[in-house]
Amino acid sequence: MITINKKDYKIIDVHTHLPWQDEYKTIKEKEQCLIDELKKNKIDSAVLIADSLSESCIGNNQECFDVVKRNANLKMVYGFTPLERFDEQLTELHEMLEKKEVIGVKLYPGHEDFCMNDSRLDKVFKLCIKFDVPVVIHTEWNWDYYPQYSHPFFISQIAEKYKDLRIVCAHIWIPRSIESIKQTIKHDNIFYDMSSFAFDDEYKKLYPKATFITYEKAIEILEEIISKNPDKIMFGSDFGTLKIDAHIEIVSRLNISELNLSKLLFKNAQKIYRI
Repeated sequence: MITINKKDYKIIDVHTHLPWQDEYKTIKEKEQCLIDELKKNKIDSAVLIADSLSESCIGNNQECFDVVKRNANLKMVYGFTPLERFDEQLTELHEMLEKKEVIGVKLYPGHEDFCMNDSRLDKVFKLCIKFDVPVVIHTEWNWDYYPQYSHPFFISQIAEKYKDLRIVCAHIWIPRSIESIKQTIKHDNIFYDMSSFAFDDEYKKLYPKATFITYEKAIEILEEIISKNPDKIMFGSDFGTLKIDAHIEIVSRLNISELNLSKLLFKNAQKIYRI
């Protein structure tokens, strides 16, 4: 529960990872860092997103599942890649969805060398529809040479083909969010999370070629989405890399109604993720 303008709000962070930094040597240490950060920022519950790779500094599916089992305030999104162990992953994902052990599936186009128009992904989309969970897609448009594997055109194509599929666009194609929203917000089954909208100086030093948005620009983008459809946007921080409190600060500066603030902070997440 956090307090904004003297009113208390529940808060669900729909986009967290285990921290990747070298100072956290074990999964247990990474887990404790995440739990401490959630507690410090008064986050009621969070969605932990696993990496799609077997060897990962932010935790693979099994490692993240073990973390979620130990913490009642965490839910898990399964990380999927079409590039390796495809049938094995599909089987594992089906079993976890059947047991209600995961609440969504994350794809990493751009981070990984595949495009969202890859026909192999149809099997993933059909599983998501069958078990009524969203697919979460990494979207960003950061460097000129960055492959546009999650271009808004491809996401719109998926939304039109699979109208019963809920699609969450993580990061909202920063920094080209406004133009991407205009291409996608018309689709009833496309949603957004605001993760990675607050960059700290440490991150900027790590990625000097990236195009970072200011807090003012982040506020403009969020208010634009909320003015068009307040049911589409969720709070997320991308913790593990970025800071939760910085994202809360942006939210606290929004000029929106109490109802729309509630939708942003937790109500939309409850509907979209069925939690």
